[in-house]
Amino acid sequence: MIALFVIKLAAGITLMWLLMPRAEVTDGFFRIQMRLVLGLAVLAVLLLTQGPTWTDASSAAAAVSAPRPAVLSWSADTVRVWQQRLLTAVAVTAYFGSVFWALGRRRPGNVCIRLMAAGCGISLLLHSLTVPAAGSPLQVLSDVSSAAVGGGVLTAMLLGHWYLTTPTMSTRPLLWFGRAIVVAALLRLAASAVAVFTAGLAVPGITQGIWLGVRWTGTIVVPLLTAFLVGRIMKYRNTQSATGVLFAGLILVLMGEMSGALLERELLIPY
Repeated sequence: MIALFVIKLAAGITLMWLLMPRAEVTDGFFRIQMRLVLGLAVLAVLLLTQGPTWTDASSAAAAVSAPRPAVLSWSADTVRVWQQRLLTAVAVTAYFGSVFWALGRRRPGNVCIRLMAAGCGISLLLHSLTVPAAGSPLQVLSDVSSAAVGGGVLTAMLLGHWYLTTPTMSTRPLLWFGRAIVVAALLRLAASAVAVFTAGLAVPGITQGIWLGVRWTGTIVVPLLTAFLVGRIMKYRNTQSATGVLFAGLILVLMGEMSGALLERELLIPY
């Protein structure tokens, strides 16, 4: 469960790098960000040595609540091995990427970003397409939207901190993140709506109900509210206040993602 959470975070961060207006952000930001993802990739590899992101033992329970088969009929251990290989490659690429960005070599640095986004994205998709949950298309939408929400808010918060060292940098990238967070939250809303429509509200107890409330609040309501507040604050070019809002929003988003991971493990439904 924790390994999947780390993979989602790394995939979301690299996805945001790939889509954001990088030309308007100074090199030092990406140099530090590369080291962050390097640490996440290494942590994910170490966590995967303790077990895969899902177990074959869950297949029987999943067959009852979600009879649709996964796209890839790989075992959990096979998926784990390939994820470890991909994330190891991501960690190595991140090291060289940090060197390129430190030297101001943007072209090879951008190549590293593309390679890292591909490696993290494929690693996440391997889980989505093989986990015996409520249908692989829904699982893909759920995992990608979760990664986008977490990675978007975290990267935006770190970018806001970067304005403390480069206050003259254009605010357009931070405004872009506001729109990106809205899109990610709407995708998360769509995934949850599809899960409810196809599987119903199969919440058997109070604890699961609390998890579901935290999940939807932290990954749908909070990101939308955060993006709205950041947009209003940035009209006055107050990057420090916007960063504070993003930091508070990030804590609630991470709580929502962990609650969602617990809920999915218990119910095998990607709410």
